Amino acid sequence: MYDDSNNKNKDAFQEPRKKFWLRTRKRPKSDAISISSMDISIDSDISKKKKRRRITEVASSIFSSSTLGSKQRNSLHRSFTIQPSTPDLSFVNNETDTGTLKKKHKNNIENSNNFTIKSWILDVANINTKDKPNYVLSRKEIKRQEAIYELYCGENVFISDLCVLKDFYYEPLLSSGIFNSDELVTVFGDITQLIEIHSRLKNELIDLRDKYGFTETVGSTILNWIPTLTKPYLERCRTQIWAKHLLDEKRSTNKRFQSFLKKRLESPHSVDLWTYIDVARSRIVKYPLLIKEILRHTVVTHIDQTFLKEAYDLISNLLKNIDKTMGDAECQLARSKINVKLDYDSTKCIESATELITQGQLKDTRGMKFQCFLFNTGFAITRGTRSASKRYNLFCPVIPKEQISISTDEEFDICYGFKIGDHILITEDGHGKRHWIDSFNKVHKCSINSIENVIDSEKENEEILTPAKTNRSTRLSMNKISENNFSLTLKRSFLKQKRNSVSLI
Repeated sequence: MYDDSNNKNKDAFQEPRKKFWLRTRKRPKSDAISISSMDISIDSDISKKKKRRRITEVASSIFSSSTLGSKQRNSLHRSFTIQPSTPDLSFVNNETDTGTLKKKHKNNIENSNNFTIKSWILDVANINTKDKPNYVLSRKEIKRQEAIYELYCGENVFISDLCVLKDFYYEPLLSSGIFNSDELVTVFGDITQLIEIHSRLKNELIDLRDKYGFTETVGSTILNWIPTLTKPYLERCRTQIWAKHLLDEKRSTNKRFQSFLKKRLESPHSVDLWTYIDVARSRIVKYPLLIKEILRHTVVTHIDQTFLKEAYDLISNLLKNIDKTMGDAECQLARSKINVKLDYDSTKCIESATELITQGQLKDTRGMKFQCFLFNTGFAITRGTRSASKRYNLFCPVIPKEQISISTDEEFDICYGFKIGDHILITEDGHGKRHWIDSFNKVHKCSINSIENVIDSEKENEEILTPAKTNRSTRLSMNKISENNFSLTLKRSFLKQKRNSVSLI
């Protein structure tokens, strides 16, 4: 009796081996042999080689354990939820009652269920063979329903994030006096309008389901809903560029705002303010993928094929316009940071710039730091001022794009640097160097395209020339430009593009 109990204790609480942290090949070999390793019975082989379960067995186990799984998901979800603390909810004197905020936060968390795995079969489908014995769904149709349900769940989570942003950031800051009304509009935009727009799609997706949870058509609903996104998202993404700049400035200068953010981040599993502000942009870029996924699982003869393709093209064009709008806003913000001197920018390259190619910090050979801006019109080297607002003074005259000449020769004894004009600038690493070189190549590519457009327009206005004479004049003009404006390192890519353009004439 004592031996049996002793064996059970040994099996339950095995003593760790010495030097167990070593790899297997470096551990000292032991003479101990486990009983399981000597088990050569038939049952042991069967237990080791288990057959793969059938798909029907897996499905039945999922349905049978749905009740138990929901309890486990709820307990898991509670362990991941944000528990707001009392100091976190009572920073501003005029803030809403703590109990009300806790209730709002609890409702938002319950509605979002961010950490719960969603499935149409488990959550929505209500297929009873007794009511509808011939109701059979193909594998493709089930995937289509899952894709539609994924769109719905994304809307639900997004609306919840907007409500958190409104209740826990926007409304407290509205009564705090840290931001004025214009600054609040810049930082947060029209949150109420976005909530209404996405709640409309969410409710329509629910109304499209039949009593079994099945959605027959969804294409026309999405197609009619997408145009309502155009104006709000163009404005939101445009102001978001300025919102980042404004938040950074407030964070570095306003102590009350610093304390506000600190108290918000003290709560467990809290999320930074910028993450909530950026949810709108993060959501809009997902719609082409979601629509394409629904379209992929829709049969060719389905009525949704036409509507979904139109919706995909419509949202893709909207994203292109948003990208252009954000690019214009980014360029405008960069231009506003530079204190322009007429002596250093006589050609008004900065004022006439319409696109910011890239910006970043570079150093010279003495270690002096510069903030460099590459526009589609020229290259500006600046130095930061000592003022609280991040502004920069021009360090040297702006280099127009026609005069940009890049050299990366090894004679300078610099691993991660390049020479532009009379300046040798050094990047942090090889990736940074490659990024700047590619950016300069992009500027040259734009200038080459503009030159080719001018040549084409001149050809149309001139009298009809022979093909040989036309080709010869084009080659001469292009060679002249390349010799005057471009260095040896960029001539290769330039000549490659030149050959392609000449061969098409």
